[in-house]
Amino acid sequence: MNKKWLPAAGIALLIAIPLALKLARTDGAKQVESEQAELRALTPSVLASGTLMYESEVKLVSEVIGRVKDVLVQEGDRVQQGQLLLSLDPENSLAEISQLEAALRQSELHIDRQRVTFDTQNSKWKRYATLRAQGIVDTNTYEEVESQRALAAVELNTSRAMLSQTQAQLRQAKERLAKTQIRSPIGGKVTVVSIKAGETAVPSAMSIAGSDLMVVADTASLYAEINVDETDVARIGIGQEAKIVPAAFPDKSWSGKVEQVAISPRQNAGQSKSYPVRIRLVATDDVKFHPGMSCRAEVSTRREGAPKTLAVPVQAVRYEEVQKDEKTIASVFVVDGGKARRRVVETGAADDAHIEITRGLKEHEELVTGPAKTLRFLRDGDRVTVTAADSSNDENGKAAAPEAGADAKS
Repeated sequence: MNKKWLPAAGIALLIAIPLALKLARTDGAKQVESEQAELRALTPSVLASGTLMYESEVKLVSEVIGRVKDVLVQEGDRVQQGQLLLSLDPENSLAEISQLEAALRQSELHIDRQRVTFDTQNSKWKRYATLRAQGIVDTNTYEEVESQRALAAVELNTSRAMLSQTQAQLRQAKERLAKTQIRSPIGGKVTVVSIKAGETAVPSAMSIAGSDLMVVADTASLYAEINVDETDVARIGIGQEAKIVPAAFPDKSWSGKVEQVAISPRQNAGQSKSYPVRIRLVATDDVKFHPGMSCRAEVSTRREGAPKTLAVPVQAVRYEEVQKDEKTIASVFVVDGGKARRRVVETGAADDAHIEITRGLKEHEELVTGPAKTLRFLRDGDRVTVTAADSSNDENGKAAAPEAGADAKS
């Protein structure tokens, strides 16, 4: 033999022998990852979208028509309850008050005149009543005097009624004058100013030009109002923890708690029913709050004191396609004697990482969890070799030691 080939042959043997041993050991087994089925406290959640809002927002509108004289605040200003925000031109109201005050004085003078007339007619009626009793005055004359007395009483009462009417009109005019000064009904922040000085404020229940003046919001409490689908609302309860992510700050989030779940649903044309859910937020300084901003929410539906249940990684469960109206079949692969054994299971609640197994599996059984490509084409009875077992953490954060799977047998 040519000696120059000896080194090359040695190198080839060094490479070939380990490869042959590996092939002999695996004998065509598929390399998989595994994890044991364990008791876990799942944290299932409901996802929904909505908008950010303050606890209360008050839209200020004018109750009287008038030209805006002064706008005393700007958007973003903090205001106190009762603070003057905007004033309308009071000239028309002042002129109306002056006119009604003059009419009031005239009515009072008219009452004084009617009272004198009535007193005169009343005294005359008393004298004629005495004379009639003595037979000095005939019946016709007496009845005429009595009629004049009654007419004077009616005119006096009419003047008094007109005085009351004028007084009521004066009070209304003074109320209209007071309404030319728009004050804040709550303490908070001015979020919208919809009108400028010189424009005309118009009292209206509809959103027309001049009907909306400004919006003041109570910024003490921040909320997210989300729309939960009718299929999920039964899982939402008061006090549940929630995580809110504003659309403008996807890398930031607020924590909050469910404070109110609507009893009646909302339904838009062509869409399913949804229930408004209000979540009180715990604000953080590093995120600016803008009411009306879109957000998404994740509400944890785990109930306090919920027991641990048997759960496996979500990627370990496969679902088979079935005919319409048939129940979906879920299954897992259990590592048993170096082979993957398909096991039909029934699933329950789930969170982001694990899903509950209600039937078909026992605690500590070893499941195939990946790789995804291998798991997708895995068949019942395939030989497998566990190459790496993922560590599973318990609730206290302690990692469980991985168990090595059995090697395949030839």
